[in-house]
Amino acid sequence: MELRQTSKHYLMRKNQRSFLVIFGIIIVFITLLFHNSITQQSEQKVLTTTLTELETNNLQLSKLDTITLSLQVAENNFRMYTALWKPEYFVKYTEEIKSISTILATLSVEGNRNISGNIVGDLASKRKQMLLYGAIKKLADSITNINLQLNVDKISSTLLAGKKFPKAAVKKVIEIEEIKAEPNGKKKKFFQRLKSAILNETDPADTAKIRTTETTYEPVENGVEAYNKKQLERITNYYKGLLEDQKKNHVKLTEKEQAILTLNERIFENIKLLFKEYKDNINVSETARKVALKNKAKNSLDNINWSGKLNFVISLLSYLGIIFLLYKLYRAYNRIMKANKLAAEQVVSKSRLFTSISHEMRTPLNAIIGVSEQLKSTPLNEDQKMMSKLLDTSSSMLLSAVNEVLDFSRLETKKLSLAKTPFRYKRVLKEVADTAKVLADQKKLKLELLQDGAPNLLLDGDPYRLKQIIMNLTANAIKFTEKGRVSIQVDVKRTDEKNVLLIVKVIDTGIGISAANIPVIFNEFSQVIDAKRNDWQVGSGLGLTISKKLVDMHKGKIDVESTLRKGTTFTVALPYRIVVDGEENLEQQQEMMINSDRFKNIHILVVDDSEMNLLVIKMIFKKHGISYDAATSAAEALQFINKNKCDMVLTDIQMPEMDGIEFAKIIRANKDHKKAAIPIIALTGEISAGAHDTYFSAGLNDYIIKPFTEIELIEKILDYID
Repeated sequence: MELRQTSKHYLMRKNQRSFLVIFGIIIVFITLLFHNSITQQSEQKVLTTTLTELETNNLQLSKLDTITLSLQVAENNFRMYTALWKPEYFVKYTEEIKSISTILATLSVEGNRNISGNIVGDLASKRKQMLLYGAIKKLADSITNINLQLNVDKISSTLLAGKKFPKAAVKKVIEIEEIKAEPNGKKKKFFQRLKSAILNETDPADTAKIRTTETTYEPVENGVEAYNKKQLERITNYYKGLLEDQKKNHVKLTEKEQAILTLNERIFENIKLLFKEYKDNINVSETARKVALKNKAKNSLDNINWSGKLNFVISLLSYLGIIFLLYKLYRAYNRIMKANKLAAEQVVSKSRLFTSISHEMRTPLNAIIGVSEQLKSTPLNEDQKMMSKLLDTSSSMLLSAVNEVLDFSRLETKKLSLAKTPFRYKRVLKEVADTAKVLADQKKLKLELLQDGAPNLLLDGDPYRLKQIIMNLTANAIKFTEKGRVSIQVDVKRTDEKNVLLIVKVIDTGIGISAANIPVIFNEFSQVIDAKRNDWQVGSGLGLTISKKLVDMHKGKIDVESTLRKGTTFTVALPYRIVVDGEENLEQQQEMMINSDRFKNIHILVVDDSEMNLLVIKMIFKKHGISYDAATSAAEALQFINKNKCDMVLTDIQMPEMDGIEFAKIIRANKDHKKAAIPIIALTGEISAGAHDTYFSAGLNDYIIKPFTEIELIEKILDYID
């Protein structure tokens, strides 16, 4: 009982831990859900920041494009300034450089600040160098102009400083022709004048030619001086022309450079306008695209946000629902566990009740069976033999019913186990047939055992449970058969060299079972009742249930085939191991041990509060010549042991004042080691695994289950007399 309650409590604690683990996992899931929600919001913020930085970076790239174009414009303005030396171009150059410096200062990317500072420094350095270059070029142009003037004057003065020759007078005559217009009295019409203008016609009456002659005298040099002067003039004019050509070429070059720079400036202006227009268009479309993408991203983020919130709410509700269901399940589980605990307590109580009833029934049954057994060994007439046989059969049936109730209780509490002992299955089945024949004869049925064709093997197993299974099936067949026969067919099939399958069929010609009732015949306390029958047999309803459970414990198989109003066939297949060596002469050994003279020198103390049990044991001991003393209480037995010598103690367990367990403990605590080591065998009607452990822990050597036969008692005594 305590062990079962401990296991139940352990199971409850284990399941409570399982619920706590599940609850902990749900808490972890909820925590992860919160964490994922926070992470999602953080990622949304990062995505929004990234979009903003993308716009900023695009503006910075646009500024870099503006810087590139402005540098080219500034370079062109400076070249215009050095070509024309007009201050407005230098002002434009300076403004472009300042604009570039301002744009560079607005670049806010952390990684480009040093680069921006370097560019601004380089621009300032370039501006200084440009100013120096302009000053030098301006000085060079001034020097060039001065040299041109100085060279022309120097050449002229040198050439004119030559040797002078005397001059001569030369006559020079010039004729001058003059045309004068005289007015005409008659004026032409408008269309005539228009015609004359178109055809370039002149009217001779409108003009007049007048010739006049002028004569002058000029001094001229003589031949050599005139020649030298003429050559000098030619040379002077030549070099002067060269210098003038150089100056003209310089002017043309300057004009060409100015034209090129002007054209370059116009091109730059056009490119700048085109670039600005293109950039504006690109910016407009790019801005629209970015706005659309930003809106789309924002919508996506909003959708993600709402979806995340919705998922969070759904998940939270789901988790709350799971927690609620777990709570309900936990409460239902607790109710089930309480119900199971109550059921277990009821099973234990029922088991105790069955055990108590079994003990109370086994004690008188032991006396009935013992007296009947001893009665059969005395001279009896036919009527007495018939009554003795009827008494034996009735007591066996009553014992079978008691065993069924007790076995069912033990099967429910899983305290029934199978024994392992060598036995001959043919002898066991013969005992079943002999016992069941009495029942068959009462109903005038033919009972036949068909096992001659099967080998007589020695098997290792539990002969009592085999007998119980087949007896239940045979008694059930006899109960539901009114005429005809009941057959027990036996067959053996080898599964390998050391193992066989014992197949037993119980066939009857009774009322049969309907197909609808076949599935329930192995249920507890179930009976197939026919309302048309007035003499219906009433029983415990446990025979088939116990048989099915015992077959399952053997890892065997039980089948049923039935035809209503024709009969039923139960087939049982049980696996057994074949015993080969050393146990063929078991019966002879038992007979030899029972008939030996090994009881002459022993004295046994029997302790039992039941006079009927004492009477049966006395009869058996007298028959075998065993010396004994009897005590009706444990206290009386202890006094006898302390004063007398005995070789063995047979004691009942359930006795008033002091039970057999306490009695055995006192004996084992005796100071006399010989008396403390006396073999103690219990006589009990309680059969359970717990009782088995209790008996041996108290110091008992063995126990015999009531009711017991003469042979069982003698064999048990012989096991310990040595």
